[in-house]
Amino acid sequence: MFNRIKEYFTVNPTNYKSEFLLLLCAFVWGFSFPSVKIALEYSSPNAFIFFRFFLTLIVFYAFYRKKIKQFNKKEVYQGMILGFFLFAGFSTQTFGLKYTTASNSAFITGTYLILVPFIQISIIKIKPKFENIIGIFIVLAGVYVLSGIHESNLNFGDAITFICSVAFAYHIVYLDKFSRKSDTLALIYGQYFSMTVLSLVSLVFIDYAMLGTYKFELNSFLIFSTVFNGIFSTFIALYIAMKFQKYTTPVRAGLVYNMEQVFAVIFSYFMLNEVLAANQIIGGLLILAGLLFSEFYKGISRKFA
Repeated sequence: MFNRIKEYFTVNPTNYKSEFLLLLCAFVWGFSFPSVKIALEYSSPNAFIFFRFFLTLIVFYAFYRKKIKQFNKKEVYQGMILGFFLFAGFSTQTFGLKYTTASNSAFITGTYLILVPFIQISIIKIKPKFENIIGIFIVLAGVYVLSGIHESNLNFGDAITFICSVAFAYHIVYLDKFSRKSDTLALIYGQYFSMTVLSLVSLVFIDYAMLGTYKFELNSFLIFSTVFNGIFSTFIALYIAMKFQKYTTPVRAGLVYNMEQVFAVIFSYFMLNEVLAANQIIGGLLILAGLLFSEFYKGISRKFA
C-alpha cells in the first residue's frame, strides 16, 4: 500500500498532488508550534535549534552517507544558501519573540506572502497570476484577523521579525529556482549542514559566551520535541517541500504553507488549552478561503465562462 501511495505522488506529479504534500508539511509544522513552545521552557532557543538540526544531520548521514561524496559541490553550495535563509528566518523570529507578542510575530511572519511575488519576478522572472494575488490578500486578511495584531502596538521586536519574513520569502523563491535543476538530496544536505553549523556558532557565541543564557534541561517532553522536530518537521517535511515545491509556483506554495498557522491554532487548543476565540476561527476560515480561491478559481471560471 505504501508503495502505491509513493508511486501515485512521484509518477507524473501535478500541481494538486504536490500541493497536497506541501499541505501535509504545513500540518506537521503546525503541530511543531506548540511542541516547540513547551520545549522552550526547558531549553534556550539556539540550543533547541542546534540539537534539532544536529539530529536531522545525523539521520541524513545514517540514510545517505554513501551518496554524500557523489554530490555535486555546486548543488551542495546552493543548499547551504537555502540553509542560510532558513536559519536567518528561525533565529530572527525567535529573537523577535523576546520583544513582541506571539500574535504580532505570526502576522509579520505571514507577510512573506506579499514579498514572494516581487522576489519571484526579480529572481526567476515569473509573474504571479491574478487568482494568486487575490488569494494572497485574502490569506493576509485571515492572518491579520487570526493573529489579533490590531489589538497590540508595533515595537522593536516586530522590526526584527520582519527580517524573518524576508528570509522565508527568499528561501521559498530560491528553493524553486535551485530544485528545478539540482539534485534534491544534495540541496538537502547543504541546507542541513549549514543550519547545523550556523546554529552551533550562534549557540556558542551568543547563548553561551555573550549572554550566558544556554539551557538544555533534558526531560521526556524535551526529548520528544527535539526528536519530532528533528525527524518529522525537518528531515521528512523539508525533504518533501524541497522535492515537490518545484511542481507548483512559489506564490502557490506560500499560500499552502500559510495553513501552518491554522493548524498551529488547532493544535495549541488541544496541547496548550488555548481557547479558540472568534477571531481565530474567522481568520482560519479566511486563510482557507484564500487558499481555495487561488487553487480552484481558474477551473471554476472555465466552467461558467
